Amino acid sequence: MVTNILSTFTLFKTKDAQLRFFFTMLDKIRNRLDRMWKRSTVYHVYFRRSGFYSFIGKHSLKLVGFLIVFVLAILAIQYFVSDVDVLFLKLFSQLTTREVLTIFYISETVFGIVPPDFFILWGNNFEYPFKMVGVLAILSYAGGFTAYLIGRRLSYTERINNYLNKRFKTHFGFVHKWGGFFIVLAALFPLPYAIASLVAGIVRFPMKSFLLFGSTRVLRFFLYALALFQITG
Repeated sequence: MVTNILSTFTLFKTKDAQLRFFFTMLDKIRNRLDRMWKRSTVYHVYFRRSGFYSFIGKHSLKLVGFLIVFVLAILAIQYFVSDVDVLFLKLFSQLTTREVLTIFYISETVFGIVPPDFFILWGNNFEYPFKMVGVLAILSYAGGFTAYLIGRRLSYTERINNYLNKRFKTHFGFVHKWGGFFIVLAALFPLPYAIASLVAGIVRFPMKSFLLFGSTRVLRFFLYALALFQITG
């Protein structure tokens, strides 16, 4: 009889402890969600007042316009000249794969001289196109990081720093206002990602945060490749 009472009491204590643990975790989750909601509300108000949403809207329209023009150009080339994949293969026929990738890396480091979409179309000539797209995405990400490191180094040189602040005044303003969110936009939209990375380095944007936000650059390559390969396929 005593043993049964003790067993029942022990079971009751165990269930009571489990319930307390459950409700404690529930309170923690609720408090965290409340903090996230309050923070998101603050961000929403700030972005609305600082023009972030209008910036996204404007550049979304530019992106749509760019894609329409780019697609029409590809279709025109295919109709009047030759297959687009063959054309880009001929353009790079005098270069080895390593040389093309080197040119691409330099371009992605120095102000994005050549639009990456041309290299994505070139990558469609390989047996496994999306593997090459992955290589291009990593090189672009590395090029942005290189530009960031160059920016950090240039920040120590006052004369160059002052010149770049005047030259890329708009980009400095965007980084100061929106931080990592602007880096994400530069990584995804047809904005000068190399310049955004350079500016982020000059203002000493935290390296870990830059690498995290900048990783969306990889996503951009695969999304654009899916669209471009469908059009040219």
